[in-house]
Amino acid sequence: MSSADPVRRALERLVDSGELRADQVEPVARAVAGALREHQDGAGGRAPWSEIVAYVGGGLVLAGAAAFLGLGWDRMDQPARITVLAVITVLLLGTAAGLGRAARSATGRTAVVEGRVAATLAALGAVAAAFCTGSAVGGPDGLESYREAVSGAAGLAVAVAGYTLLPTAVGLLTCGALAVTTVAGLVAELAADSSTAVFGGFAYVALGALIVTLALTGRLVPRDLGTGMGAAVALGGGQWPLLWDGGALGYWLTAAVALACLALYARERTWVLLVSGVAGLTLAVPEAVWDWTDGAVGGAVVLVLAGAVLLTASGVGVVLHRRVGTRSRRP
Repeated sequence: MSSADPVRRALERLVDSGELRADQVEPVARAVAGALREHQDGAGGRAPWSEIVAYVGGGLVLAGAAAFLGLGWDRMDQPARITVLAVITVLLLGTAAGLGRAARSATGRTAVVEGRVAATLAALGAVAAAFCTGSAVGGPDGLESYREAVSGAAGLAVAVAGYTLLPTAVGLLTCGALAVTTVAGLVAELAADSSTAVFGGFAYVALGALIVTLALTGRLVPRDLGTGMGAAVALGGGQWPLLWDGGALGYWLTAAVALACLALYARERTWVLLVSGVAGLTLAVPEAVWDWTDGAVGGAVVLVLAGAVLLTASGVGVVLHRRVGTRSRRP
């Protein structure tokens, strides 16, 4: 029995009840069948060859550029490097702009495909713009952190512009990666060696909190991806002081981020917040015990403690999940 049979039977019932004329059944059935096919193609149809060719073309451009730069980078002067990277950036962004304009005027599966390809090429163009800016900044070897901050900010500006026009997952991930790169350069440039642990930890936590806020307020899509990315960045910020012998600050900051994620989950019902909260507590508590005992508890005890914390945090998560579900079902 075909998928159109239930539709036709429903239309015949409308004819029997007098709500539809018999000569209208066939046109309505064809229109419904066409709409169903268009929906299925947009939701899960095969990628057309044009999309595959576009992805391969973008990959070949990057591969060729990487091979060219890898072979001749040391022999090229700064203007030549800037020129090559600028051409690559313009090629990627120009193609993305053309496809994006076509996607906005298209409909159905064509619009989805062209928009997805344009967003991918725009993300690659943002990365190329970051490298081009880093080459243009130049300068002595002591300015690596400055170049990282400036190039990351330039790439981030391009990525944000592309994501604003074509909000996709790959664009969102590119924005997040370039934002982290920018903050890393700022931390290395602005913080003294003695304050790197504190400055870096709070900077990454603040960046993660900003991303989570934008995601939960609907400014970033997909919402769960943006929320998870922000929570991961914030947890990374909590762990950052541990890389610089700032142990106490590291586990306290991680625990604070984890508890904030659990508190937000009780309001927002986003599962990535629950996972982030459980993961943060599983990291923070064993680290705190290890620090308080100067490592006297041993690795086996820490593993047991981590397992116990994970089970406890998971239990808390289950309770929160049930409460949130019960609250959402109330009239």
